[in-house]
Amino acid sequence: MRNMMALGLVLLSGMLLFSSVLQIYRCFNPQTINDPVSVRLVRIEGRNCPLYYPEGQ
Repeated sequence: MRNMMALGLVLLSGMLLFSSVLQIYRCFNPQTINDPVSVRLVRIEGRNCPLYYPEGQ
């Protein structure tokens, strides 16, 4: 019984490790990086500093 539980934990940890490695690879894969989108900001004078909001919000 202990051997089966230990094997299950080893398999589960291996799958989680493999999944995290795939997520890191996808993060650094340049094909999945989207092109930057330009956003126009509107400046509003606040009490102590200016505030910037996206246009249309």
